[in-house]
Amino acid sequence: MKKFEYKTIKVDSKGNWSIKFNAEEIDKMLNELGIQGWELVNVQDLGVGGTSYSFHYTFKREI
Repeated sequence: MKKFEYKTIKVDSKGNWSIKFNAEEIDKMLNELGIQGWELVNVQDLGVGGTSYSFHYTFKREI
């Protein structure tokens, strides 16, 4: 039977007056976790009122 462990990371926007996400930073994080064996399985938008302020990225890897 396969067993997995899970990791959830919150990614917040940067800046006070506008919503900004640094795609290069996110790619770097995703690539680093992929090298460690983590697989992205879900992204949840934590937005309010149609505006995305942050996301939860959920990963899993076999143990």
